Amino acid sequence: MPQPPDDPPSTRSLLLSGNYEYMTDGYYACQDAELSGAADVMPTCADALDAYVVPIALEKAAKAGVAVPDWVLTHEYFPVPAVCYGVNPFSRKYAVVRQESEREAAAKQLTWNFKYTMCCQRIAAETQIAEFRMICGKTEQTEFADWAERLFAIFRIPVATVRLLRNGRLEFSAMEILPFKQLTPTEREWARRFAGG
Repeated sequence: MPQPPDDPPSTRSLLLSGNYEYMTDGYYACQDAELSGAADVMPTCADALDAYVVPIALEKAAKAGVAVPDWVLTHEYFPVPAVCYGVNPFSRKYAVVRQESEREAAAKQLTWNFKYTMCCQRIAAETQIAEFRMICGKTEQTEFADWAERLFAIFRIPVATVRLLRNGRLEFSAMEILPFKQLTPTEREWARRFAGG
């Protein structure tokens, strides 16, 4: 009697490094998984670039109906107060600039002496920065549970730190790395369950 064929191997690849930035081990792991022919790689290289390049992330979030602040791309002048992110492949720095006197130094630092662009998000004087850890659409900070679920569905980044702006309402500001080794036991269990293990 013939033996039934073995179940096909899983073609899903969940990459949990927590750092998928361009030219990192995590990014190349995404690339390798995609090139291996896995049917569902999470995240893909495109997912990582969409999430980590702040102006692209803002546009993607806005198109999905997520609240985002008004923002501008510049390499020099920007209205204050603002939260500003360097937009270059070598730096993930950001600055909260609340005073006119801080503007030039922040611009110089974030643009590498005015060489690269920065993304500046307009904020009110009383705006606060809120962050939470997102693991496969979940967070231990219950206040942000809906945000974690929604942003995971949009960006497909399994492990990340999410930065929001709070001033009466919450607005998406940026997605940042969260190294897997920093995850709590609960967060690791969420990742394991999502991966089906």
